[in-house]
Parts: sequence; C-alpha cells; structure tokens
Amino acid sequence: MKKNTWFIFIFLLYGVSCKNKEVLVPNNTPKNYDDVSTVKVENYINRLYIDLLGREPLDNEVIRDLAVLRGGDLNYGVRKSLIRRLMTDSIYVPGDSSYKRAYYQRIYDLSKARLLEGAGEEEFYQQIGNAQFAVLSARLNGDSVGVFSAMVTINRCQNVLKSRRLYQLGLIGISDMYAAMLDNPIYDIINMNTLNFVNASFDDLFFRFPTRDEFAIAYPIIESGKGGSLFGAFADNKPSYCKMLCNSREFHEGMIKWCYLTLVGREPTTQETYNLIFDFYTNKSLQTVQETILASDEYAHF
Repeated sequence: MKKNTWFIFIFLLYGVSCKNKEVLVPNNTPKNYDDVSTVKVENYINRLYIDLLGREPLDNEVIRDLAVLRGGDLNYGVRKSLIRRLMTDSIYVPGDSSYKRAYYQRIYDLSKARLLEGAGEEEFYQQIGNAQFAVLSARLNGDSVGVFSAMVTINRCQNVLKSRRLYQLGLIGISDMYAAMLDNPIYDIINMNTLNFVNASFDDLFFRFPTRDEFAIAYPIIESGKGGSLFGAFADNKPSYCKMLCNSREFHEGMIKWCYLTLVGREPTTQETYNLIFDFYTNKSLQTVQETILASDEYAHF
C-alpha cells in the first residue's frame, strides 16, 4: 500500500473512532430573572420610554410591556424586541404621532442639546428671516455677493431643520445630521472665531481637543480655505471640514462614548468600544449601539 493510501486509511480510522464530547464551560449558567421584582421591571420600562421617546409611558403601555417582558422571561431577546418597537413602530400613537417619530425627534433634540446648547427651532427661523431680508436688500442694491452669502445662511439653517425628518426617512445618516449641526450660524455664534470653532468641533465630537499638528491643519481650512487632510480625508472649507470630522472613525467612537455616558453614566471600556465600532463604522446604525446598551443587565438593573 502506498504511503498516501496508508495516511488516508489511518485518518479515516481515527475519525470513526473519535466520539463527540460535550464541552462544559464553567460558570456559564443562564441567568434566572424570576426573582426580579415587578417594580424593577416597571422602572426599566419607564427609563426606556424616557431615554428613547423623551416621555414616561402611559399606564396601559406599562401593563402591556410588562406582560411582554415577563412572557419572554426578561431575556435579552425580548428586551431587544421592545427597544426596536419603540425605535421603529410607525403605528399612530396619541401625542407622539408614532413611536418612530418620537424616537427620531428625541435623537434630534439630544443632538442639538449636545452641540447647540439646545437652541430652539425659532432661533433658526429668526436667522432665516434675517437672511431673507438681507437677500431682498442685496438684490435691490445689485449686490450679488450679498445675495449669495444670505442664501448660504438660509441653506445652512434649513439643513439643520430638515435633518430630523431626513434621518428618520433614512435619506441621511447620523454623520450628516451632526455635520449640519456643526455647520450653521448658531454653532458659529456659540463658538465665535476660528480658534474656538476648531477646538469646539473636536471637543464636542471626540471628547478631546485637537493635537498641535491637527490644529495646524484644521485652522487654515476654516480660516482661509487652504486644503488639508485629517483622518484620511481632505477638506478645503468649513462644510467639507465638518463632513470630514463626522465621517471619521473617531466620530463613531465618540458617538459610542456619548451613548454610554447618556444611558449608563459612564464611559465604555476599551473592549466595549471594540465590540461595537466595526459594525457601527461600517453600517452607520446608531440604533444598534443604543440597543446593545439598553438591553444590558447594567442598564436594566436586573
């Protein structure tokens, strides 16, 4: 018998003689949630509604969701199903229009609070009104530059105001919403002059200030339109600078950090960021990041 034939024979004989063995993993017993009190479950439901929709649940919503969670033994899967429903259900709900609309309004409001000190819609409409008057005045004076400048201001404000609905419809991503919230007259007023703008954009998105080298590249992009590269992308004006920052991997890491800080009151561990960053950076789904945190025992206090 040839050498290769012997090898195949021995390999097959070994495979037949081997039996499947169960591998026991120590300390891997599924958690039993039978002892979780009704008050704890109701508190969990209450927190979900506040964090996702910006309001407390109605009594009938608590009763319904409590039954669903108990029916699924409070496991991770049934928690995720409830979270997804609050994020995506488009059926009419009195006061909210729908859970989905209320959820995206909540994201919009929280993002404005983070970047724009909670500026109201009326502040943007006031900027638009002033710019529209400037357009009329500039046209009467034959000032084409003035017309263009005022129209840019109107568009920058409208980009913020339209971002909630466009994000809800899936026509833009969370990166686009945040880019709009950096590139508008209200953010300019809050962070006057280029130095403050660059420092604030890094701090608001990345929870840190730019390094000396990053600042040396970013400053002339805003101040004089000089082209420069950061985070593997190129920008040569304020709009492209804002998009460059908001499409970076570090922006997505900052969003993960923001979610942990707002939902559980702490920064994520390196492992937690690692577990989420690849999918988030690739698929751009902030909802998956939130869902992971909101379905955890730490958030639920189970």
